[in-house]
Amino acid sequence: MSQASQVRTYHRAASVVFLKTNERFGGLSNMAPGFPLRVNGVRIRTSEALYQACRFPHMPEVQQLIIGENSPMTAKMRSKPYRRVSRHDWDFVRVKIMRWCLRVKLAQNWREFGRLLLATGDRPIVEQSRKDDFWGAKVADDGTLVGMNVLGRLLMELREQLKGDEAESLRFIEPLAISEFLLFGQPIEAVQAAPNAEIPGWTTRRPSHADTAPPQPSDPQPSLFEQPMITETKPADSNPHIEAASGRNAPARFPQYRESGLPWLGEIPAHWDVRRNGRLFAERVETGFEELPILEVSLRTGVRVRDMENGTRKQQMADRSKYKRAAKGDIAYNMMRMWQGAVGVAPTDGLISPAYVVARPFPEVEPRYYAYLFRTDAYKREVNKFSRGIVSDRNRLYWDEFKQMPSSFPPTEEQSLIADFLDAHGRLTARLIRNKRRLIGLLNEQKQAIINRAVTRGLNPDAPMKPTGIDWMPEVPAHWEVIPLRHLSTCLDGRRVPLEASAREKMLGDIPYWGANQIIDHLNDFLFDEDLILLGEDGAPFFDRNKPVAFFSQGKVWPNNHIHVLRPKPGNRPEFIVHALNCADYTNYVGGATRDKLTQSYMKAIPIPVPPKDEQDVILDRLTQECTPLETTAERAAREIGFIQEYRERLIADVVTGKLDVRHIEIAAPADEPTADEDDALEEDLEGDDAEVMEGADADD
Repeated sequence: MSQASQVRTYHRAASVVFLKTNERFGGLSNMAPGFPLRVNGVRIRTSEALYQACRFPHMPEVQQLIIGENSPMTAKMRSKPYRRVSRHDWDFVRVKIMRWCLRVKLAQNWREFGRLLLATGDRPIVEQSRKDDFWGAKVADDGTLVGMNVLGRLLMELREQLKGDEAESLRFIEPLAISEFLLFGQPIEAVQAAPNAEIPGWTTRRPSHADTAPPQPSDPQPSLFEQPMITETKPADSNPHIEAASGRNAPARFPQYRESGLPWLGEIPAHWDVRRNGRLFAERVETGFEELPILEVSLRTGVRVRDMENGTRKQQMADRSKYKRAAKGDIAYNMMRMWQGAVGVAPTDGLISPAYVVARPFPEVEPRYYAYLFRTDAYKREVNKFSRGIVSDRNRLYWDEFKQMPSSFPPTEEQSLIADFLDAHGRLTARLIRNKRRLIGLLNEQKQAIINRAVTRGLNPDAPMKPTGIDWMPEVPAHWEVIPLRHLSTCLDGRRVPLEASAREKMLGDIPYWGANQIIDHLNDFLFDEDLILLGEDGAPFFDRNKPVAFFSQGKVWPNNHIHVLRPKPGNRPEFIVHALNCADYTNYVGGATRDKLTQSYMKAIPIPVPPKDEQDVILDRLTQECTPLETTAERAAREIGFIQEYRERLIADVVTGKLDVRHIEIAAPADEPTADEDDALEEDLEGDDAEVMEGADADD
């Protein structure tokens, strides 16, 4: 079942919506205090802490860190550094574990939590989230809540069970029938409600025919709980794009399976084998080929030839003598970033950094198949277990450890068929994503053209105009003014964000972070408590390659130190000023020795067209009417890109581990790669710069 089919739209007035724990129904949140749990005799403060601890049955010390925290948010933050080593099947069992956690929360808080669930009546339950539309739903422009809302739907499922004749069974919760369901190294035991716990004024009812009737065949969105979206044994559903392209049957299960003996791999087709990498590859250490091109490993595209000429990538290697030769078809990986997927197949003979390992495939090995396998989430978690170093973020996967790692080994011909299938599917997927990106680009261009005209020329085409002498707005309506930004706003400094984790969390909570880098240890970040205009000093904080971008933020905000923070002065609509800033040509206002940026002094001189206040109101209303449909369509296309990418990742994992048989499938995909667009170039530049920094650090060690 695709994730796209699980997206729901909820109307706030008809739903029970919770966001903060101090709200009327805030107790439904996993973050809510006042609902303590006890599992295996261990007191756990919140269901959030229990859920996070279930990620790490193989790491009791991490479970202890999580459960020992007083705050549920701190417990969640405690898990973040270790998430790449979550239990190997986490993506398969997380919904089951969340359902179990909610049942434990009810059983051990029968009176309070049961009464809260029943108080929701028959209304939809929705967790509002600012950024997570899997467990919750995000606010759309029209005020509706859109998302998969898995947590809300699990709560609705639990509520209906509580109302029905199976309510008494909710008092006794068996442990989940999954592998390694452990707490502090011990199997998790059954949980039971207090024998005399009752919910005041509540009596059970038997489910009606409407409750138990199967969904109508015409239902366009089958329930998440009729057919689990992710299970332990069932492969991902077929993709309509693949079925349409193949002209034959969709991927299916192999006829026979056997256990691989590897927890991360599970069962494999009966005719497959498992071999250590040392039986599949030999290390290649060859130097002295200094005339060859430099190769690098991209997290997104694998191994590629480094561009030595363009932009920030222009550099010369002073000493290539230590660089190793990689022959076409070799596997190369970055020792420090293999756990992130920094691995691929050399497209041509070239030179590889000393920080990389070059693995020569044996004749029975198709390297493209293993490049796909090594980049799956399950395999990357195994890489982390085999890596070693002084500290976790500097761990390396050396050749001696890599060759000990076990991998699946299909017959050679089958490896090639799998790689051919995934290559062809990848080209189709890339074209589909590129077309949606181009649609988003066209919609944004159309939106910006509407804004530019309204903000610089007004809505009356017959209004008399006056010249400004400014290239990007040569004339404005005669009754408008053109005023420097310094007269419309004041630059601010906020409260410095503390570096200590608990103090930072207490200050920030879930305040949105403005900037490209989500890492929170910024020495120069500040917190602001008012409605503000945010303007990037260059394109980087908002991934806009062309110019600084302005936003209007209402309420508390936490910007990084590459963003100018402005308090709008009274008398004008700040939203209008933001639109004007996004129309401006910054050519004469940015500069720098190594990187162009907008300094505060130049920023204050930016001219802003200013119509009368009532006219600003009318213009903004018109822009909302005309731009909202464009924004809605663009956001929908962006969500679809996310679903496509998620499906692609899941398909690769299922195919290379033998959960799906694609030997009979032929995709009529063009043999050539799609032409790269600007989004690809931007991603590769950002990623490549990071890879070079890491490579240099490795080489110096």
